Amino acid sequence: MEKKEFEFLLKQGEGLKLEFKEGFDSKNLAKEIVAFANTEGGRIFIGVNDKSEVKGIQITNKLKSEVQDLARNCDPSINIKLETMDNVLIVNVDEGVNKPYRCSAGFFLRQGSNSQKLSTDEIRDFLIKKERYYLMIVLIPHLVLRTGLIKPNLIFS
Repeated sequence: MEKKEFEFLLKQGEGLKLEFKEGFDSKNLAKEIVAFANTEGGRIFIGVNDKSEVKGIQITNKLKSEVQDLARNCDPSINIKLETMDNVLIVNVDEGVNKPYRCSAGFFLRQGSNSQKLSTDEIRDFLIKKERYYLMIVLIPHLVLRTGLIKPNLIFS
């Protein structure tokens, strides 16, 4: 990340794809990682307070390993990328492809600038939407092509 982008994001403040954490708290960080993976992805700036002020943290290999372990221990595991800027640890979380993700505290989604825990009904709805998407995008086109109802050259021409 370039310095200009970092400063722009600080001015923009927290939102759907950006969260600030003044310090490292493993339980809260795991929730944020899961919420971003279950939504559209995003970034977590560790070392920035809610007023967008850079407080900075001591970035060590141990801290980086702990953050990576948090993401790996989610179910399923979440891939993250770490960056540093001005004593701020930036955790980049891509939108997950194996949704829904959970951490030890449960399932979370990003809603605006907050990460919300999902209820049992919301988890059920989440899974139903995922299955519908799989049916519409993957299974039905495969079956239609396989059964010969539509010729491949009509789809790809």
